[in-house]
Amino acid sequence: MKAILQGILLFAASAGLVACGGSSSSGETGLLSLGVSDHPVHDIEKVCITFDAIELKPAGDGPLEIIDLPGTKVNLLDFQGMNTFPLVFEEEVPAGKYAWMRLIIDASLGGSGGGDSGAPDICDGNASYIVSDGGTEHNLYVPSGDQTGLKLSGFTVPANGSVDFTAEWDLMRSVTSPLGLDPDVILRPHIRLVDNAEVGALSGTVATDLAGTDGCTPAVYVFDNATDASDVGAAGYVASGIVSPIDENDLAQGFGYEIGHLLVGSYEAAFSCDDGVTFIADAPTQGNPFDIVAGKITEGNFQ
Repeated sequence: MKAILQGILLFAASAGLVACGGSSSSGETGLLSLGVSDHPVHDIEKVCITFDAIELKPAGDGPLEIIDLPGTKVNLLDFQGMNTFPLVFEEEVPAGKYAWMRLIIDASLGGSGGGDSGAPDICDGNASYIVSDGGTEHNLYVPSGDQTGLKLSGFTVPANGSVDFTAEWDLMRSVTSPLGLDPDVILRPHIRLVDNAEVGALSGTVATDLAGTDGCTPAVYVFDNATDASDVGAAGYVASGIVSPIDENDLAQGFGYEIGHLLVGSYEAAFSCDDGVTFIADAPTQGNPFDIVAGKITEGNFQ
């Protein structure tokens, strides 16, 4: 049974996803582009997703528009920060309002996910699966996929225009390994679907004295600027990014990170060594304030 995946739409323009230009009359078309990217997760080597189709439901009584993606395999860990894998690029679709969009992926309970060859950065196994550190494979299961699934909010494709979105996965929140389910791993998707014309990125360095300490699993968390990170912890973050050495052979060079596809607005960033349970006071706890500008990379360093 194929699993149905959905994310959450975040747009400032309205309650739904509305692109410039509005709806059009019958018979006109527009162009749709959709990519996938991810906020990474520790202790996993690959997150291989097999996409089969994209379903678009026009508003009203119109039939489904289906874009086939037979067996398209993506290792989400290869597409972090502002890097995006294009599922579709300038696909011509009927213009007008759509009630929802959903991705169809092959990720069933007890499915055939796995059989990976072990080649770096290549997903050549069956269905959807995860490879944990050490090379152990786990079939990937998305619950409720055989029922109604989790639908995206509505959006509009302008006549003779184009829309360009990214579905940003948050793997830190999504992947769980419940007792008794082994070898399956559950993916409860936490996804932000954003208009690429309305996002920017945060990038910076972290001092070795912070990120390179023994037992530290370094990460940077982004919060709305009205949120106190010390009060809500990682549960309240908007986005996150793993901190990695700039040079694996010379940790004195420091560490770096990049968090992409942040909607335009004001935020604060905080550094943590323990998956957001606590934040290093020197980071500082209340974070570094910054503003995201569309199409720009904002610098945020932790020294």
